[in-house]
Amino acid sequence: MPRRAFKFYQRKRVVNINVNVFVAGLLSIALAKYPVMLVSGMIGHEHKLVISIAAYVIDTTIDVVLYFVLHWIANHWRPLKETHIIDKLTTPTESRTRNFLVDVGKVQAERFALVPIFAAIAIGGMWSLQHFANIKPNWAFVIAFIFAMIVTRIIHTIWGYHSGTFRDRDRTAGDTN
Repeated sequence: MPRRAFKFYQRKRVVNINVNVFVAGLLSIALAKYPVMLVSGMIGHEHKLVISIAAYVIDTTIDVVLYFVLHWIANHWRPLKETHIIDKLTTPTESRTRNFLVDVGKVQAERFALVPIFAAIAIGGMWSLQHFANIKPNWAFVIAFIFAMIVTRIIHTIWGYHSGTFRDRDRTAGDTN
């Protein structure tokens, strides 16, 4: 990623939060597709709702881990910032860890509040695609979960502007990271 694009990604919260959530979501769907196929084979294709719920649990677990990593890269990692030995001595590690956990916790709390909407669309959509369109569970999973992700990204972006979560932070004033 070119230096300028990476700086923009780190500087603009609306960009990095949405990119992080979307990339984590797409990667988790890609990584979960095969386990969903295996689970559906073990459970039996006739148990569409159970398969849909299992897919949700698998996807959510992978998604949250990936999001934490991407959020840290976007908001707390400073590879392009020149650090001096003095900076390392005066910047406590506990403060950086606490800031990361508070920041990522706020975004995850907002995402958690959107779980009913995401789950209804993802699980309901997956079940419906399997039941009415006779789409295989692994592809029903991909289609429904991507659609749910798009809908919740739109809602979360609107909410994030109102709550201040998507407000850009001043990197020069008081940035301890």
